[in-house]
Amino acid sequence: MRRRMRVLWSLALICAFSVLIYVSYLLGERYHNRHFQTIIAHSHAPIRQIAFPVVIICNKNRLNWSRLEEVRSRYNITPSQEQLLERILTAYDRLSFHRFDVFDSLEDEPLQALNHLNFTQIVSEMSWRCDEILSNCSWQTAARNCCSLFRPRRLPLGYCLAFNELEQRRNAAFGIDTGLLVRLVLHSEHHAPGNLDTKGFILNIVEPSVWFGFPIEVVPHTRTNVAVTAVYHYFDEHTLSLPSSQRRCVMDSEQDSEHFHTLMGQKYMLENCQAECQQRYLLRYCNCTLDLFYPPSNYSACQATDFPCLAAHNHLLQNFEQSGEHPYVHTEDAGLLCDCLHNCKSLTLVTELRKSVMQPWLQPNSSLVQGMWLNVFFKKPSMLVYRTNLIYTWVDLLVSFGGICQLCLGCSLISLLEFLYFGLLKVPRFHWQRIRQMKKN
Repeated sequence: MRRRMRVLWSLALICAFSVLIYVSYLLGERYHNRHFQTIIAHSHAPIRQIAFPVVIICNKNRLNWSRLEEVRSRYNITPSQEQLLERILTAYDRLSFHRFDVFDSLEDEPLQALNHLNFTQIVSEMSWRCDEILSNCSWQTAARNCCSLFRPRRLPLGYCLAFNELEQRRNAAFGIDTGLLVRLVLHSEHHAPGNLDTKGFILNIVEPSVWFGFPIEVVPHTRTNVAVTAVYHYFDEHTLSLPSSQRRCVMDSEQDSEHFHTLMGQKYMLENCQAECQQRYLLRYCNCTLDLFYPPSNYSACQATDFPCLAAHNHLLQNFEQSGEHPYVHTEDAGLLCDCLHNCKSLTLVTELRKSVMQPWLQPNSSLVQGMWLNVFFKKPSMLVYRTNLIYTWVDLLVSFGGICQLCLGCSLISLLEFLYFGLLKVPRFHWQRIRQMKKN
């Protein structure tokens, strides 16, 4: 080539290589950042693909006070201890995780005298049984025995009754009266006389394997219809190569992850991680945990002498605090700082309540003790499914890099092979032949 053509071609190659290197850097940075996108994978997925929700029913008055005499006799309670026992059980009658202040009045009491008692066992014996507060049960429009549907269950609200926790029954039908229908009986005459809180029931609608959810109040003399819709969200397989801290979700198999904290023997779920965090804070403040609220574990259980400590720290156990939110959310007291993430395959249950007053006092021959009706059902035959995936995978990186190489240098894999052939075979052969020719001459 002429010298001026060599200069022009050299400048063109320098510019092309500069653009190639700069764009390749941008592509590498984009791949390294690993941005996600969430899209609708299915807008009408059949509802039968998921199990019917777990329905947990808790009486706001936790204990059946008619069994108090039986407890006194069984545990050899002396007359001098009876009043203190009643005060402790009255506190348990309205106890929940955020209500440790019910133990405030026990601070100066001789609790050591009852420290030998296992109050978790006593409360379980005095808790309401399914045949006492449930009747006229119906599942999928067929009458069923309530005790065959519900079983006792621990909860941060005390001992409750849970439906479909282990069986995980499915229901393809939708609409009112197609799911679970049950009558809740109040039996206010058997409530603790010292508990002056409002009467009624607490309802939890949760996904199977979830320990607790947001409470829903069911008031007396009403019919409560709970329509449930579902939204399923999962991360695809391309995201699972990333650490949970970058993905912001945890898989069940990632037990070595720093975010994997769950109740003993339970599947990883956001709510289970938060429940385990509650246990750790109870251990931090009072060196024990209230095992009435959680599944059996290796943590030491609180005894009667620990009740004042729980009451003293109640203000520190009122709410969860997310990591990094403290500078933006003003609270008088610190909350429970739990670094918990969602499961990478999570189900969100959205409940819609409709309550109607039954007004039994206006009906002849009706009894006010009959309580209320509860009806839980799927609202729609389908659900939304969201999928989160990587915007830029290694396949996209390869395609983009090939495109920029084609744009800047006009090369492809064939061109690369030709270049290697020319550089590794043709050029050395040419120089070798030239050297031999020079030696002959």
